[in-house]
Amino acid sequence: MKRLCSLVLALALCLGLCVPAGAAEFSDVPGAHTFHDAVVWCSGQSIVNGYEDNTFRPANTVSRSNFTVMLSRAFFAADIEKYKNPIYISSGTFWANYQAMMANQALNNTSFADDTDNVQEMSRSISRYDMAQLITNIMTSQGFPASSSDKSAAIAKITDYNNIPSQYRDAVANVYALGIITGYSDGSFSGEVTMNRGQAAVVIYRMMQYSGNSGGNITNPDPETPAEPETPSKPSQPEQTGKTLANGKPVIEANILELLSELQAKYPEHTSFVNGYSAGGNSTDVRTPVRSYINNKSGLRNTSTTHGCGGWAALVSDYIFGQTGFPARKIATADARPGDIGISVDGNGKATHIFIITSRAQHNDECQWTEFDSTDAGTTGPNNTYEIIWDGGHSDWDNPQPGDWTVDVWTRYPN
Repeated sequence: MKRLCSLVLALALCLGLCVPAGAAEFSDVPGAHTFHDAVVWCSGQSIVNGYEDNTFRPANTVSRSNFTVMLSRAFFAADIEKYKNPIYISSGTFWANYQAMMANQALNNTSFADDTDNVQEMSRSISRYDMAQLITNIMTSQGFPASSSDKSAAIAKITDYNNIPSQYRDAVANVYALGIITGYSDGSFSGEVTMNRGQAAVVIYRMMQYSGNSGGNITNPDPETPAEPETPSKPSQPEQTGKTLANGKPVIEANILELLSELQAKYPEHTSFVNGYSAGGNSTDVRTPVRSYINNKSGLRNTSTTHGCGGWAALVSDYIFGQTGFPARKIATADARPGDIGISVDGNGKATHIFIITSRAQHNDECQWTEFDSTDAGTTGPNNTYEIIWDGGHSDWDNPQPGDWTVDVWTRYPN
């Protein structure tokens, strides 16, 4: 029998998503929070996770990889299990999730469909355009596409529809018509805007509500129509702390990545970082954390910020933040951002390597990032020349055991 989409939508809007008994509550998502019900429900279904300090951090950016993993858990859990074999697990715990999504053609037509093996690309923030495409792929496969008439009505309401890239137009009209992602107060869709963790939870919550595909209590009727979560306002210029980067620009990731690109051009692969970084001795904001570790060679707490990888890390960090004014503080590895300092530490507390993080992705308990670092393996004679590596690979670790090496992350971003 042909589905009556209007009836499905009416039913979906009347069905409440019951919060599972014992579902996690987060200190930064109180009951009155716009995203509360979605976050708690998704957490209770193990679709999203919180942090060890009992926070969810809904405003944190969600990456392409993060959202892909969330969707696979929500809609293709059985397929994830099929791909949990040594071949895929050896590539990272998230690979089974990617394979499940690809097997169900859920990644089709996204900007990163061919980049799932590229950690740097998958760690980029996901845009509303790509989120719309992922949702459309899944909802269509589940048998819940918007009708042509509903999409036409949605198009008439989207003020920037003609500016939407052609590859995304149908997806945008579809999610708008379904009410899963709507527009801003000015009527625009603004698909280039990136999404955060709270918004990702709300989107999945709405998808489940519409399709009834939870495998749980999603179809329990609620006598009251659930409140529509607010569509967040367009992001404005970030709130400033009164501080600027070394080039005078605001302290935001885009500007930090720009400075990292400048350094990449200045020190391309296989060129030299000559004579160390003599000014590193004055880099008090970098030296404080770096020198707190035991030096791997001497066993003394005097890890260098003038030579070797420590000198390189100080040079890059100072190039971004300057030598003073941005004191470093230790943060959770999952919160790493471009420009942060990574310090590899062995089981004895010795610093074995210091590097600058250029991108980061988190998949379950595993963190991965791309490094911009140096190694003293390239030392050649009295000039103390160091080869610079713009490393397209990544370092990863998963549930380190006592005695294993770990990585500490220090940030100079303002609080």
